[in-house]
Amino acid sequence: MAASVAPALQGARTRPPWSRQRAAFLALMALVCGAFAASWLGIHMGFFSLFTGIGNIVHFVGQNLPPQFVDFPRIANEALITLCIAVLGTAFSMVLAVPVGFAAASNTTPHRAVRWVARSVIVACRAVPDLVFAIIFVEALGVGVLPGVLALAFHSIGMLGKVFADNIEQVPPRQTEAVKSTGASRWQVMMTGIVPEVLPTFSSVALYRLDINLRSSVILGYVGAGGIGFLLNEYMGELQFRAAMGIVIVMFVLVVSMEVVAAVVRRSLIGLENQPVGAAVSARARGARRSSSASGRLGPWGGAASFDPRTLRPPWTRTRVQRFCFVAGALAVIVASFVVTKTTPWQAFESLGKIWHTVTLYFPPNFETEGTSLLTGALQSLAVAVIATLGGYFFALPIGLLAARNVSRPWEARTARLLLVVIRAVPELVIAIVFIVAVGLGLVAGALALTVGTVGFLAKLVADNIEEVSPAPREAVVSAGATKPQEIATSVLTPALPMLVGNGLYMLDINFRSVTILGIVGGGGIGYILWQSVNILAYKTTGAIIILTFVVVVVIEGLTNWVRKYLI
Repeated sequence: MAASVAPALQGARTRPPWSRQRAAFLALMALVCGAFAASWLGIHMGFFSLFTGIGNIVHFVGQNLPPQFVDFPRIANEALITLCIAVLGTAFSMVLAVPVGFAAASNTTPHRAVRWVARSVIVACRAVPDLVFAIIFVEALGVGVLPGVLALAFHSIGMLGKVFADNIEQVPPRQTEAVKSTGASRWQVMMTGIVPEVLPTFSSVALYRLDINLRSSVILGYVGAGGIGFLLNEYMGELQFRAAMGIVIVMFVLVVSMEVVAAVVRRSLIGLENQPVGAAVSARARGARRSSSASGRLGPWGGAASFDPRTLRPPWTRTRVQRFCFVAGALAVIVASFVVTKTTPWQAFESLGKIWHTVTLYFPPNFETEGTSLLTGALQSLAVAVIATLGGYFFALPIGLLAARNVSRPWEARTARLLLVVIRAVPELVIAIVFIVAVGLGLVAGALALTVGTVGFLAKLVADNIEEVSPAPREAVVSAGATKPQEIATSVLTPALPMLVGNGLYMLDINFRSVTILGIVGGGGIGYILWQSVNILAYKTTGAIIILTFVVVVVIEGLTNWVRKYLI
């Protein structure tokens, strides 16, 4: 029997079974390939014009070197204001996103209707680009710092609120049930059973959002929201390209410095939280035993004979001191940002009436003035986002593999990480200007600029996802005599595939919103129509563009949720 089975097994091919999940995944891949081909043909994409335009880029850069730092004290002051705008926008969004996140989480919301409202607020804030928020707030409050702060704050609620709600829902129910069994109130359950679990994640996500907001604050200054972006727009409008090149260098140094500081703080926070739970519990138990033996006063049942309130206070360990320093430093930076920008928290509340009056100008929306141009612009922007996402993924995957410290050599990982920092430090708006010089105004320049930005953002996510893969399957594959490519394909990419697909869809969402930003400098798509309607004060048309952008982003988010539910 065994002899007859062996030849059959030797000739058979091992194939995974056909499941609904596998069929859906293949259908999704076919849809993605079809969308990429249609998008490529739809915007007349081609690399030949880029190669012929490289000479234009070299000529343009050569003409504007060396850069000029015209009025450097003013540039430094505007750079400091840009940093303060990002800090205040993140701080405001944290204050608003935390209660929204608790209201949107199924295990902490007071009622199902409240959860639905909170989730709607999160989707609305994510769907409206921060540039649109800035345009509305500048129209309501005038040119200045406060519109930029509010634009970043409202848009950040979408990301922070969603991440906060998801992390709150992932808290093990046994912890909250244990606290409830002691007779604790709902507030006490949240403060003792949930907040300590999610606080490290909240801190890490806040730092990541601050990094994003710093880049966005540069772009928002282009529409009058204050900061160094406003100065860049001024120099570009006056054709002072050498002075503009100096501002780009200052922006680069600012973003890289922020990246380094955020990475150090984030690594410290994660390192503090990665202490094994058993070790921490054992340490507390040993401390309690030492405290009891030192007191020498035991009751008849072995408990303490007298109540010592000091035992309820956590000791000032290195971890607690470092956390306290982080919190104190963050508060000091926020206070300093208020002082530098000459704003107060009350100005935001005092301006709500003006903001509401301005919002009413955009509604009801007018879809008739632009007619089919709105739909055409939305489809063009979606095509640019598809090309940038898939094209960026093509380059981001190998760079992400090199940047992952668990699959590459240390010097390779450091070099790749440095390359990603450099790419991410240059805003897409500046990259778009470079490609416009090469290939001219239009969708091709916007697609190329977004592709470069996608590489920097997505490669970092790829590297982080690969570093989270368990090493056990890799050791088993290597012990079987697999080569390095076989090891990476079977035990690294395959387990990380669900996360890689999810991040790709998330990047598609981000890229569609970024197309509206590139329209400012002639990147085409619906962003160009938006910028034209803003310049001629066509409020109703602008409202129609906002609604259309909102609908497309919601559709993309619905597709993302479906993929995560049925494929991931």
